[in-house]
Amino acid sequence: MKNKEKGFTSIRYSGLTRFVDNLRPFIRIIPFVRIFLKNVKKIRNPFKIFKIKKYQDKLLSKNYSTNTKKLIIFLTPGYDIINGGIHSISSIYEETIKLKHIHGAEVIMCTIPGDPLLLKYTKFDNQNYIYRFSQILPYFKNLQNLIIHIPEYSCNDFIKHCSKEEYSKINKLFDVHINIMLQNIDLSPNKSSIEKLGRFGKLTCTTAHEKYSTHEMRNELGLPLHKLSTFVSPEQYRKKNYFEKENLMIVSPDYHPTKPKILDLIAKEFPQLKIQIIKNLTYEEYKKTISHAKWSLTFGEGLDGYFVESIFSGGISFSVFNPNYFTQDFQELRTVYSDYTVLMEKICNDIKNLDNEVMYLDYHKKQYDLVCKYYHYDEYINNLVLFYEGQYTYT
Repeated sequence: MKNKEKGFTSIRYSGLTRFVDNLRPFIRIIPFVRIFLKNVKKIRNPFKIFKIKKYQDKLLSKNYSTNTKKLIIFLTPGYDIINGGIHSISSIYEETIKLKHIHGAEVIMCTIPGDPLLLKYTKFDNQNYIYRFSQILPYFKNLQNLIIHIPEYSCNDFIKHCSKEEYSKINKLFDVHINIMLQNIDLSPNKSSIEKLGRFGKLTCTTAHEKYSTHEMRNELGLPLHKLSTFVSPEQYRKKNYFEKENLMIVSPDYHPTKPKILDLIAKEFPQLKIQIIKNLTYEEYKKTISHAKWSLTFGEGLDGYFVESIFSGGISFSVFNPNYFTQDFQELRTVYSDYTVLMEKICNDIKNLDNEVMYLDYHKKQYDLVCKYYHYDEYINNLVLFYEGQYTYT
């Protein structure tokens, strides 16, 4: 049974839904295949490709001078979706534009070489046009200094799809700096990729999480490492109190084998509780939804947007402790469980115990204070300034 409200998925799992959930581990092996199939008609439409290229060329000549000597490129996925990685790249790009007085460069966003063409993201509010990497080097004929920010998972794609001509042009520039944006430690590039990227010029790595922003990670990667953090900070969210909240639990769309069983358990224990698996929402719709939700349950990396942003919106978040992302102090939170077995054993009792104003507000404050310890907008901007000044956390 499904509620027709946008973005709402009932957790009364049918046999077909269970069958699809059982297939998800195999689907996740190639995560972008699903996105590709959804966009295949757009990608294969020669007329659409022609129109995008023509408009990109027009925008490039309108917004950038061919005499530009310093340029910063952000490589971003060529898929019109919204996730933490894309939103983070877009935020760093926007904040970098504001710091021209620091770095003195023009700033541009391009799709990762090999990805489909994309002119603009439409799933969240932004004014960022996206160009194709292949049009950049021929256009900026007087370029001398170049910084390229590359998402960690796409290092091999960049190396593979960078043509000999592009490599030759980059190699002739006076100063080249490649920065790996490490936002998901599970997708960290291997030594071979790092070595090949090093042939282009200077290498650095910026990080999104406190947990792996360490000297040990710097030594493991073998290059200067600098902590950036992310754009997420409390002042960006509408924080509602207990009585303003709805009897709603939002759930991350991530796959986990225990997910159907856990959601069935919660649904049976709390028949009046609405459970919404987040999907088909713009980012603005998502933020509005989490502001109404009393509870949030993530099956993702743990310390992710579903966890952090829900807390900033006045909710209580549930997760399993992931040592790759959480620092040790998060183990003190009663709703951050050691594993999914413990989560299944305790989550219903924890919901019951916390579902009153005094307990709810007291525990929310504990979560809120801890998350605020690691997420500050001013610190995020200061870290970005330090990066462009060459003052890295670990040189």
